[in-house]
Amino acid sequence: MENKKLINTAKGLDTFVKVAGTIFKVCSIICAIFAVLVLIFGSKMYDVSTLTLELDYVTLKLADSFQLSEAHMKAYAVTGLLVVACVCFLVSYIAVILRKILVPMKEGRPFEADIPANLRKIAWVSLIAGIIAQAAGIAERVLLTFVYPMDDIFSSALISDVEYNFNFDFTFVLIFLVILFLSYIFSYGQKLQQESDETL
Repeated sequence: MENKKLINTAKGLDTFVKVAGTIFKVCSIICAIFAVLVLIFGSKMYDVSTLTLELDYVTLKLADSFQLSEAHMKAYAVTGLLVVACVCFLVSYIAVILRKILVPMKEGRPFEADIPANLRKIAWVSLIAGIIAQAAGIAERVLLTFVYPMDDIFSSALISDVEYNFNFDFTFVLIFLVILFLSYIFSYGQKLQQESDETL
């Protein structure tokens, strides 16, 4: 018996994932191109005429005499662009795997043999993307401390010390574990489906 609701939902999700995957792939290519352009042209690719530093709800406008470290700024910009390019590429790859999972579901078969393995692939790619995003986020913040020397900017008798706090968010590990757990559920469902088919 075909589950029409499952089939219709899978078809709708397949269309959405296809579009989203294409968008992320294009974004990945654009970011990679911009990273190369920043490496070649440097400060011509970004505006340094009015430098500002945003700290939560406070925006500091830096004086014209402030000397920006162009080498560190270039490294910061390239790192950011390459990280976005990598993460977008990995998301587009996840979209490809998701579409493989949705193929049998569009035919009313949610417990095909390949689904658990594809879910495990998604789990590992999510873990890799999370590690890249978090590690690169810390690297970007470190580079930003060289672009904006806080000790000089906040050189006041009212400030005794400037501390840097770099946090590593492990939410991606939870996502990895949840998807991995889902793969085992689908694997068990696939075995039950196989036993049911053999009984019939």
